[in-house]
Parts: sequence; C-alpha cells; structure tokens
Amino acid sequence: MTQGEIERLTVKTENIFSELEVRIMSDIVRRIKENGVSTASADWQISRLQQLGMSEKQICTWIQKALEASDKEMNRIFSDEAYREYYGHARAYKLADLQQIPFEQNTFLQQLLEVTKQRLKSEYRNIAGSMGFAIRDPATGKIRSAPLMEYYRSTLDNAVMDIHSGAFDYNTVLRRTINQMTASGIRYIEYDFGHRDRVNVAVRRAVLTGFRQVQGKINEQVAADLNTDQYEVSYHVGARPTHQPWQGKVWSMQQLKEVCGLGEVTGLKGINCYHDFKPFPPGSVRTYTDKQLTQMIKEENTPREYNGKQYTTYEALQQQRKMERGMRAQRQRIKLLQEGGADPDDIILAKAKYQGQMQTYKDFSEKMKLPEQKARIMQDGLRGHFMPTKAEQKVLEESVINDKIKAELSEAKIKGIPKINPEKIDVSEFTFDHSHINAEREHGVTRSEAEQFIKESDISLTRWNGRFVNYYGPNGATYVDTENNNIRTAFKKEQFDTPTLKIREVAEKYGIKKD
Repeated sequence: MTQGEIERLTVKTENIFSELEVRIMSDIVRRIKENGVSTASADWQISRLQQLGMSEKQICTWIQKALEASDKEMNRIFSDEAYREYYGHARAYKLADLQQIPFEQNTFLQQLLEVTKQRLKSEYRNIAGSMGFAIRDPATGKIRSAPLMEYYRSTLDNAVMDIHSGAFDYNTVLRRTINQMTASGIRYIEYDFGHRDRVNVAVRRAVLTGFRQVQGKINEQVAADLNTDQYEVSYHVGARPTHQPWQGKVWSMQQLKEVCGLGEVTGLKGINCYHDFKPFPPGSVRTYTDKQLTQMIKEENTPREYNGKQYTTYEALQQQRKMERGMRAQRQRIKLLQEGGADPDDIILAKAKYQGQMQTYKDFSEKMKLPEQKARIMQDGLRGHFMPTKAEQKVLEESVINDKIKAELSEAKIKGIPKINPEKIDVSEFTFDHSHINAEREHGVTRSEAEQFIKESDISLTRWNGRFVNYYGPNGATYVDTENNNIRTAFKKEQFDTPTLKIREVAEKYGIKKD
C-alpha cells in the first residue's frame, strides 16, 4: 500500500470520533446558551442535576453509536482491505509457479484477523472510557487531565455562574469555553502514564498498528512460501531523517529488525511510519537504484525558504500537518460559535482567521512544492460555511478601516469608537434641544436639518459607553443622547471646529461612501 492508501485507511474511523467530539462540545455550548441566557441562576440550580443526568445519558448513547460504527468500519478494513493486501501478492506467486492459499482458507491469517479485531475492539472501548480534556492552568502553565463528565459539569457550572454573577458577559464566557475546548479537543487519557492524545489520533494509531501487524505477517508468510528471506522496503516522500538511510533498499528479516528497527516504536512500521516491506524473491528488480535514492533524498533534504525560515521536505510536511490541525480546530470554533449564538462580529472574525489560515496553507504548500491535502482539513465531519460571505467580507473590510481611523483619531486626541457608514438612529420621537443648540450655541440649525445631518452621515463616534452617538456628514454634525432620547446638539459645516475637521479629513482619506 502507498502512503496515501494507508492514510485513507483510517479516514472513516477518525471521522466517527471527530463527529462524536463535536457533538459533545456542541452539547456543552447548547447548555450554556440555554441556562446562561434564558434562565435565572436559581432555575439552573434547581434543574442542574436533571440536566446533567440527561446529558450524561445522551453522551453515553453517542459513544455507543460511535463504537458500533467504528466496529463496522473495522470489520470492513480487516476483510476488504486485508483481502486486497493479501491478493496484492498474487503476481509473485504466479511468477514463482506457486498456488496461493485462498484468503478464506488461510487458517493462520483468519485467526490473526479475528484476534486483531477483538484487540482493536477492546482498545476502542478503552479509549471511549478514558475520554477527557487537557486543561492548562493559566497561572502555572501546567496541564491537568479532566475526565469527560467532570469537565462537562465544571465547565457548565462555571460558565452559568460567571454569566449570572455579572463577572463576565455571555459572549466572553462563550468564547473562553470554546477556545478552551477546541485547544484541547477530547482526549484519550492514559492516567497511569499521564499521556494524552486527541481521540481521533488515538483511534487512528490503533487501527494502523493493527493493520500493519497483519500486513507484516502476510508479507512474512508470502516470503516463506516464495522461499526468500529478502525484503524490499518501500520509499515515500518526506520520510523522517532516521528512516531515510534504509528506505527503498533490500534487507533480510534480521536486518529489518537490526537496521530498520522493525518491532520498535520509532522504527519500521512503528508509530507514524508509512513504510512497508514486501518479499523480494531471487530475480526481482528493485523499484529504485541506489543512485536514484541518493538523488531523491538529496533533493528532499535541500531546504526551501518560506517567510525567512528554511524547511526540508520532512520539516515542510510536519508544518503542513500542524497547519491542518490548526484549521480543523478553527472550523470547530466557528461551528460552536454559531451554535452558541455568539456575537456576529466574533463569528466573522473567526471565519476571517480561517480564511487567512487557508491562504497561508496554500502559499506554503506551493512554495514547498507539496500538494495541498484539504481532505485532511475537511475530515472532521462538519457541515456549513466557514469562509466569510460577501456581506461578512464587507464587514471585515469596514472593521479594518475603522481600526485605522480609530488609530488616527486617537493620535489626534479625539476620543470615541468610530464607525463608518453607521446605522442611523430613528430620532423622530427624540426631543430637540433648541435652547442649547440655538439659544446658547447660536448654531442656527433646525430640527429637520439636524435629522438630515444624521441621514447624510458617513461616520460616527460613540462615546460614554454608548450613551452619546455623534454623527458627522459633509454638511453638518448631530450629537444624540441615546439614554435621554434627545438631540443634544447640531451644527453646520461652516462651524466645524479643529477636531471635527480632523474627523472629516480622516473620513475622506479612507474613501468612505455615503449611503
């Protein structure tokens, strides 16, 4: 099997557990939304035990369904894929004029498959029973493991209490919870050893370990049938440096163990190793000559530069995997923010970050001359829109401009939160402070003119925590007191003072369009 075929072997099983992960995190978000927004603190205390009991029951159901689905996929792998692997040696038997034992009649292989499946089934259940989160203490930086339901309960309690106490607003709590969950992901926690792995990584490793063992035994049996003790190790692009010296070459079984590290965690067919070995009967021709291997490895080890940093092919592939993990986590954040009813701006910013990650991934892959593997990113089972829409893109562009405007106004000592093309308040029912505007200030502005200045405004400044909104247009400015529903002041362009002229200068500089 090629590296790509081996990688695709586990996709469905990984998807099953990735979907389980999102279901559980979504349930936490949903409960926070229900209890943090729509109920009182006392109501949460009353219903807490019932809700947690229902949640635990639901999660157990989801886990059981995931296990059933993974068992089904495991049976497929160790039937269809093992069958294909077994008969992949049919040509070698034909060339040697030997009869290969039919797959179903190979007693040794069938027993091996059954033992492997039972072991894997047990490992699946061990993983499911040891799920939790890895939480970093912000004070010490240390990471502790929290069992799944313990984390569920404490996270929900803390979130609801923080919201109802007024310590934090809903959106802040939601962002914090989602960031914590997606940064960790649901883990398989080996409490005896303190080791933690993402659940999808743990099941992937379990499947590959089991399949590689079967694969190896098939190769050994074929070699015995062909009366050879020679094996050709496969070659693949981006092999780790310690595997490069022996890949693509022919070795005896003893050498596979001594030179290539067969049977060792970091050796041939060890963790994250995509190499295979196949019987090499007398008269066989190697896939690559020593000269070809030397040239290919030299090319792989010649670094390429991206953003001032050098990467070999192996290092570039590792960076690709890191980028893909980051994008999968970001897709989860977007989905959870949407389900939690987060502030639209938070969702747009999360989408913008994902868009930036995708562009960086594209640029990096192109520079490193590596194929983009977007299937890795999308294998989380999530459905929806993760890129900003045209409307959201416009909001983002305006946000960037707002930030630039804010910086320039701040430098000019002008306070307030700027907004280009602001939403216009309906002031038809507001009072008009004629005394202040015209008697005291002598601005000579009518109510209709003040309202027109608001309609024409292309920039606003919000002050005093939202109480005052000042609208600025080309022909005049109007200040509105939203707390008292009052048009506080208004003045024409001829009366613009130095700060107002600066505001107009900045607005025109950034090409703000009128409604």
